[in-house]
Amino acid sequence: MNGGGIGWLVVLTVGPMLLLTLTSFVKISVVLSAVRNALGAQEMPSGLVVTAMAFVLTLFVMAPVALQIGTAMNADAPPAASAAPPVMTPWMAAVPAEYRATAGKLERALEPLRTFLRTHSGAAELASFRELASKGDAAAAAARSDELWVLAPAFVTSELKAAFAIAVLLLLPFMLIDVLVAVGLGAVGLPGLTPQSVALPLKLLLFVAVDGWRLLVEGLLRGYL
Repeated sequence: MNGGGIGWLVVLTVGPMLLLTLTSFVKISVVLSAVRNALGAQEMPSGLVVTAMAFVLTLFVMAPVALQIGTAMNADAPPAASAAPPVMTPWMAAVPAEYRATAGKLERALEPLRTFLRTHSGAAELASFRELASKGDAAAAAARSDELWVLAPAFVTSELKAAFAIAVLLLLPFMLIDVLVAVGLGAVGLPGLTPQSVALPLKLLLFVAVDGWRLLVEGLLRGYL
């Protein structure tokens, strides 16, 4: 297999994992799944529709970052200010000299992604993973603070934290409807009706009445703008 084939194989293998971990897909998919579960309609919308919707919204959020990555990758390297070699990140130092020009392009291309991950990572999560990466060494913490392998777990943890917080806020009103329906059916004594069958249309009516999908999607997207 030639180098191009190996490259495409790596992209196809690692690409889905990167989509899940280094983009907004994590939070968006968790929140949309929480809405579906809160409504109580397990197949409305279906899991495929939820995943597709999360993917489309992720493309909307990540499109500017992708454009910045493309611009950075195609830009010429900045001229050296002196004859001294540039400061290299640890992984760049491990790259053979003949491949450092290509690696430098990749390093510049990753900077918009690092900025995105850093911007949407919580301060507590960043501090925790930087401390874990440095193992108590302050100098190492400063050197590794912007490494992708430090920013990525901090970002994923922050996204899951935010997604669960949003899910709780979405579940509470629907849970209240479930409780009120169950109490009402118990009070009037209608054994032929289940609380789920009565609560579902009420929850759908509430969600449609408040324009829930638009508000939910708008709120998710504004969190990245």
